Amino acid sequence: MNAPLTKPLEHNQALQDPRNRTVSTINSTDALAMIEHGSELTLNVSTPVGTKFLATTKFIGTHSDNCIVVEVPEVSNEDLNFFFQEGFWMTARAYSLRGEGALIHFRSQIHHRIGEPFPILVLSTPSTMQVTQLRKETRYEVNLASRIIFNDQRANCEIRDLSKSGCRFVTSPTSRAIQIADRVSIEITPENYNGPLIPPLRGIICNLQKSTHYARYGVEFDDIGRANAKHLLAKLKFDGTKLCLRNG
Repeated sequence: MNAPLTKPLEHNQALQDPRNRTVSTINSTDALAMIEHGSELTLNVSTPVGTKFLATTKFIGTHSDNCIVVEVPEVSNEDLNFFFQEGFWMTARAYSLRGEGALIHFRSQIHHRIGEPFPILVLSTPSTMQVTQLRKETRYEVNLASRIIFNDQRANCEIRDLSKSGCRFVTSPTSRAIQIADRVSIEITPENYNGPLIPPLRGIICNLQKSTHYARYGVEFDDIGRANAKHLLAKLKFDGTKLCLRNG
């Protein structure tokens, strides 16, 4: 969906309810530390005459010379040459899955566009960025072997973080893709667990990110999912680094 701006990206629509948001301004060093390498960035480029262009790309990281490095978006050569010129300004938005979850917004200028052998954009780093909190409770880091069920399909997955109202899980990038707004059920299938049956977590896919090694999905639980998540959280114990299931 790289095109002149007509509407926000659909996969971010689930995050637009302002009632669930707390906005703060923090320094760019702390804000950028919240963005994982390979995360998706939404770029809203504005030309000097006010024409806007929306594109998505991948966050690479930061440079010691106070710059942000991202991949060049996959757009036509015509759009690339017209909209991604050195000196043009853009607003960028990234989704952080860490902790309470957040949207990071900032305004940046294109410093350089490098072509070969690896196309990258070098962007200016503002002194501060806007951070919009998305959740009311913290998600706890876990590594729970599970099975995802969706549209009569099944696939192995691993839950990476968990709260009373949602979770994040990963699957193999070769697994059948799950779409935004798909309803899913997650069965917990840990090894060496001899305790009572764990009821499945149910909910709806609200965001996704893909990388070389994983497809990562965020789930918002429904009423049954929230009740079962509360039950699951009560069965977890801290092993020194993360929460894990206790038997019995």
